[in-house]
Amino acid sequence: MKKPMAVLMMLLLISACAGPVYQPAKGGGYGYRESQVADNRYRVSFTIRGDNRFEAMDYALLRASELTLMAGYDWFVVVDRQVDGTREESGSRVSARRTQSTERHCGLLGCTTSSSPSTAYGAEIRSGDRSEQEVILEIRLGKGIRPTEGDSYDALEVRDNLRKRVE
Repeated sequence: MKKPMAVLMMLLLISACAGPVYQPAKGGGYGYRESQVADNRYRVSFTIRGDNRFEAMDYALLRASELTLMAGYDWFVVVDRQVDGTREESGSRVSARRTQSTERHCGLLGCTTSSSPSTAYGAEIRSGDRSEQEVILEIRLGKGIRPTEGDSYDALEVRDNLRKRVE
């Protein structure tokens, strides 16, 4: 009975970590966010767990193409691009802190104060490396003939090509 229960717990733990990647970010979590900067400009960001910057870039471009099409435009130009990564390595830390504890007791005949030293101990253990990548794109949307210079993309083509990776 213990083995099936252990296997079930492992599967639940693994499935909790392997949630969907391409989704709206909730709070400060992983996924995409966007905000409209002007009539035809948006800022799109995508944050992903792990070290794969290329995957984060693909997802940011996918979201940019979806926004472009939803807004009724044909193409977009990446005006500004930022890629940020953070990494937190595994390790442990132990700490000890000396403090002075003071107590005051009052009764019918007066108050007494006593103090004594105390020590507080703490420990932190991080297992496994944790890293994340965030890609932030500022895009300008357009209709008609797509510009050939710069970082311009056909929204329909980008969406169709990158959507295959999400499904």
